[in-house]
Amino acid sequence: MEADVKQKKTEEELKLSELLILASMWMLFGFMLWFYLSAFHGAPARMAAEAILNHLLGSDFSQIIEEPNQHFLFQVETNIPFTFRDGTTEALGFVVNPLVYSYGLPLLFGLVMGSDVSWLRKFTIMLIGYVAILGVQIWGVVWVSLKMLAFNFGEQTHAIIQGHGISDSAIAMGYQLGTLILPALAPIFVWILSNRPLVEQFVGWGADQLGDKPNQ
Repeated sequence: MEADVKQKKTEEELKLSELLILASMWMLFGFMLWFYLSAFHGAPARMAAEAILNHLLGSDFSQIIEEPNQHFLFQVETNIPFTFRDGTTEALGFVVNPLVYSYGLPLLFGLVMGSDVSWLRKFTIMLIGYVAILGVQIWGVVWVSLKMLAFNFGEQTHAIIQGHGISDSAIAMGYQLGTLILPALAPIFVWILSNRPLVEQFVGWGADQLGDKPNQ
C-alpha cells in the first residue's frame, strides 16, 4: 500500500515537473508573440483608458495614441498648458508603457499551453484570461497617467487633478494595485480557477475534502 502511494506521488511529481518545463518553453514563445503583437492586443486597453480619462478629466484631457517611434508604448496627450525647462509652453504629453500591466498574458499562455486539456478549453481559458488581464491593463494605464499628472509635473498639474476630485490617496492606492498586485495575481487566479482538477491532483486533495471531519 505504501509503495503504491509513493509510486502515485512520484508520478504526480513528474507530471508537475513536466508541466513546468512545457509551460516555460511555451512562455518564451508567448513573450515573443506578446511583444511583437502588442500594438494589436493593447489597442482595446488604449481606447478604454482614453474613454475613462476623458470622463475623469474632461476638457483637460485630449487623447491616447501609439507612440510614433515605438508602437508598443502609449502617448498620453492633454490640453494642459505646461512650461518646459527651455521656456516654451505647450500642451503637456507623456509616454506610458502598457506592457508593464499585461505581462501576465504570456505567463498564462505558457501555463495553458503546457496543461493537458483540449484545444477548445485552452482557447476558452485564454479568452477569459485576456479579458481579465485587459481589465488590469486598463486599470494600470489610467492610474499611472493620473499618478504622473499629479506627482511628476509640479503643482500646476497636481492642482488640476485635485480640482477634478481625484485625491492623492486614491491615486496612490490605484497605482500600487495596478503596478504591484493585480498584474501578478490575475493570470494565476485565472489558471487556478479554470484548472481546479489539475491543481487538486498536484496538492493531493479536493475541495470537497475540506468539509470532511475525522470521526471522534
